[in-house]
Amino acid sequence: MHSSYVSRRFSACVRGWLLLILLGCGGLIPATIRADVPDNGLSADDLNNLETRFKSIAAKVSPSVVAISASTEADNSPSACRSGEMSSDKLQAFLSKTTRMVGTGFIVDSNGYILTNDHVIDDAEQLWITTDDRKVYPAIVVGSDPRSDLAVLKIPGKNFPTVHMGDGAATHRGQWSIAIGNPYGLSGEGGMCVSVGVVSAVNRSLPKLSDTENRLYADMIQTTAQINPGNSGGPLLDLHGEVIGINTAVIMPQKQINGIGFALPVTSHLLDVVNQLKQGNEVVYGYLGVVVSTPSDEDRHNAGIEKEIGALVDSIQPDSPADHGVLRHGDVITAINQQVIPDSDAFVRMISSCSVTQPITVELMRAGKSAKLRITLQKRELPVAAVTRKNQRLRWGGMLLGPSITNGKTAGLVVLGINPESPFIHRGIHEGTIILSVAGHSVRGIPELQSIINDNPMDRCDFVTAPEAGMSTAELPLK
Repeated sequence: MHSSYVSRRFSACVRGWLLLILLGCGGLIPATIRADVPDNGLSADDLNNLETRFKSIAAKVSPSVVAISASTEADNSPSACRSGEMSSDKLQAFLSKTTRMVGTGFIVDSNGYILTNDHVIDDAEQLWITTDDRKVYPAIVVGSDPRSDLAVLKIPGKNFPTVHMGDGAATHRGQWSIAIGNPYGLSGEGGMCVSVGVVSAVNRSLPKLSDTENRLYADMIQTTAQINPGNSGGPLLDLHGEVIGINTAVIMPQKQINGIGFALPVTSHLLDVVNQLKQGNEVVYGYLGVVVSTPSDEDRHNAGIEKEIGALVDSIQPDSPADHGVLRHGDVITAINQQVIPDSDAFVRMISSCSVTQPITVELMRAGKSAKLRITLQKRELPVAAVTRKNQRLRWGGMLLGPSITNGKTAGLVVLGINPESPFIHRGIHEGTIILSVAGHSVRGIPELQSIINDNPMDRCDFVTAPEAGMSTAELPLK
């Protein structure tokens, strides 16, 4: 049976969710072998208890799950940046006039940090989130990692309910799984949607989607819990109500049967990435410059390998760390830094996580002989720039603001662009103006400004700008 994957965006009224289409599926194969599974004799009480558990998890976790609404155009109204002035009705009225993208996220820190997929927000000019109880908050991106398809958002406020992170690496086939989110934008005005299924499989990879999107989709959890466009970035939960995965992709067959969902597993590496993104740090990946595959039995035999391990070098990228005779076509790499490589997927993950400042030790078999090499990796360059503390953005009053970096440190915020209709044009604000303080508070970065704007109405937001040539420091009221 021949199958192929096609990646496309879900667009029109709602976008922002990676959709896999499975083409050319054959017919169903009738079952001729029945597994001898004992009848556990589930009673009505057992089913009622299970239903009670589902309802309990939905009630407990939904307040920590948010619907993400994104726009390709900016809302310059005063209420757009203040949670107290924005409502779901105002938000929907604005979004109805522009291209809208939807997704899901969940709160991982009580100070308003939200985890979602990078592909949910990567084309957005402005973001808002709606909670289960219909409250609307403006959101900014504090960090993103296109390679792992993760992003962390920030909303103003404190004491938000948070999810509990579980162990996706311990997930097993057959266990219950619960997805909560915003399918097709249906939760955009509050009230998260819940679907229930089982874990179909673990350690799934989506190599064609990885290549198409230049992301790393490996070791994923496959689930029958309904995941649809808009669910991206939402939590996949176990029966303890703990997050075991981040819902990310789905295979939708041509025939009218349910799709197959995939979630990024919660692992120690993923949590490390999330912590880096919360701090606005760049996540750096190692790059060796080889295309590999899992070797066949014949490949291993020819290389002199008895165990089912290794990654076969199929090709080498010019001028990469692997080039100029370092590695050769046909080499079978068996270990990196003394860690055995079980297959090509594991090799890609290992290389990505290796340091680019210290050489790594590569063990391989070449024409029946073993070899050990020391290679210094390069930093993997991504086609899409990640969001870090150095390039965070916030739109406010017709201005596009970003950090002003001096000697590697943030020194206020710089006006990167200003709408001709902005009221601040008449007050001397222009592209390049540096804002030092707002409402009597020094601004060191975008998250600080977000909190100041949210806590102070526009008429109280006087700000101080840095002196320009031939001018003294200016104090400007925002009215």
